[in-house]
This record gives sequence, structure tokens and C-alpha cells, in this order.
Amino acid sequence: MANNPFFSVVIPVFNSKESLVELHRTLCETFRLMDKTFELIFVNDCSHDGSLAVLQEIKKNDQRIVVIDLYRNFGQQNALLCGFNYCKGEYVITIDDDLQNPPQEIAKLYQKICEGYDAVFASYGKKKDKIYKNLGSFLIRKLTQKIFNIKNDLRFSSFRIIRQAIVEELRLKKTPYPYISGMILNITRQVANVEVEHQKRRFGRSNYTFRKLVKLAFNLLINYSTYPLKIISFGGIVISIAAFSMGIFVFIRKLMMGSVRTGWTSTVMLISFFASMFFLIAFIFGEYLKRILAEVEKNKQYSVKTVYRPESADDPKP
Repeated sequence: MANNPFFSVVIPVFNSKESLVELHRTLCETFRLMDKTFELIFVNDCSHDGSLAVLQEIKKNDQRIVVIDLYRNFGQQNALLCGFNYCKGEYVITIDDDLQNPPQEIAKLYQKICEGYDAVFASYGKKKDKIYKNLGSFLIRKLTQKIFNIKNDLRFSSFRIIRQAIVEELRLKKTPYPYISGMILNITRQVANVEVEHQKRRFGRSNYTFRKLVKLAFNLLINYSTYPLKIISFGGIVISIAAFSMGIFVFIRKLMMGSVRTGWTSTVMLISFFASMFFLIAFIFGEYLKRILAEVEKNKQYSVKTVYRPESADDPKP
């Protein structure tokens, strides 16, 4: 591709062979109607259902496609960062591989970002997901609003459009625990929402399980906030005051009543309580230490096995 495309679309792929052909077709049709040049960057996150073979077949007839095959499953966020290194478009779009985000809605994202924003996230009037996933998304949204000090009701989603200048900044982030939406907000506050349609999943089942939602919330708390440390500090102060008060109470009672028989049950309860607090504190500090070591050791965010791209394409930016 001699000239850079106007749009780059990054699609993390994991076990979604049934939807890929239609996703490619609808993306091509969308950009044809918009009369804009584009490239599609599919990042195969170690699928084991034949998704890579489907992508290779699609690419045979479309030189606007780049297919990146990773050695192992690194997760959606890391797969996106990998795809960003191959983007050449003026605007970068991220979209899921399951067709729940209709590609036709890209036009709305583009219209909104043309108002002067650096990034625009899709928001949904009513999500066609299971109850636990909708609840998880709500809790994640509230958590991110608190962590990143978002005053308005900004909603994050994986369907978004980003200016190339912001993507350039994201490429510089080397954390092994990325969260793209939060990283964008750390770079710029010129972000907005636009409401788009959300469709029911048509093929297979969601790869975003309850376990992954919990893991995302945990990563947000540990990597992008100090709330766990604040909670430990506050809890330590409360426990210290309670222990000191109990000691004063026992001392005064002894002075007034003489020898007091110590209760076995209360002793065991106190030991169990303080032991539990100790292990909780040790766990949280251990998690922080593990992540600090990962940062220091510069663990790879992803490892690329093979890149299938047009022969005329340049190497990705480092």
C-alpha cells in the first residue's frame, strides 16, 4: 500500500471463525459507503477453532488485510496494543470480532470525533448481553469513573475510534497489564461518547466470562489506583484503635475486679481475625510486588509468531 489508508481497524480475534467472513464483508461495505480508504488488522490471539485459516482465506482476495498470529493467548488488551503497531491510518478503530457492534455504526463514531475529540467510545442504550455481563460492565464503569476521576457519565467500550496521534502515545506504554481505555484517559481528556446499536451475539458464546470481568476489575484496582493500599492503611488504623481500646478496657477491669479469667473462645477469635488480616495484607502487597517486578523485567506484552501482510507493506513501528 503506497498511500496510507484513512482508517485502520484493529480486530482482536479469539475463536470466532463463524463471524469473520461476515465481519469482513460488512466492514468493506461500510467503508465503501463512506468512500474512505481503509486497512483491516486482525490479531489472532491464539485461537484454536480454525479462525486463522479463515483469516488466511479472506486475505487471499483482499490486500487491505493484515493478519497477525500470536504465539499464545495474551488477552484482548495486549492484542490491541499489538495491532496498534501495524496501524497506518489517520484514525484507528477497535471493534470486537463477534458482530455485536455493527460496523455500520462506525460512521457515527467518525462524525463525533470530527467535532474535535481525540477519542470517541461507543455507548449502548440497551446491551444485548447476559445479566451477569451487563452487571459486570456497570460495576467496571463505576470503578473506572472513580479511579480516573471522571466527572461526567463517560462510558468505556471496546468499540471506539482514536486519532493516530493518541495511538502513537499508546505504543510507548510498555506495561504488561494494559487497559486501553484507561491509558487513553491518562493521555487526553478530549473524549466523548456516541450512542450506537448493540446486537445480540449470533455465533458461539462470549469469550468475556465472569472470571475475566473480575480479573479486569482487579487489574484496574492494582495497576491504576492505590485503593487497596488505602483500605489496608485505614483498616490498620481501625484495628490498632480497637486493640488499644480493648487493652485499656482489660487493664481497667483488672484494676477494679482483680484477676479475670481469659476466655478461650475470644482468644481464638482474635488470633483468627488478626491472622486473616495479615494474610490479606501479605496477598495485596505480594500482588503489587509481582507487578513491580514485571515492569522492571519489561515482560513482553505480546509475542508475534507470524505476520501475513501485503508484500509492499513496511515493517511495523518499534
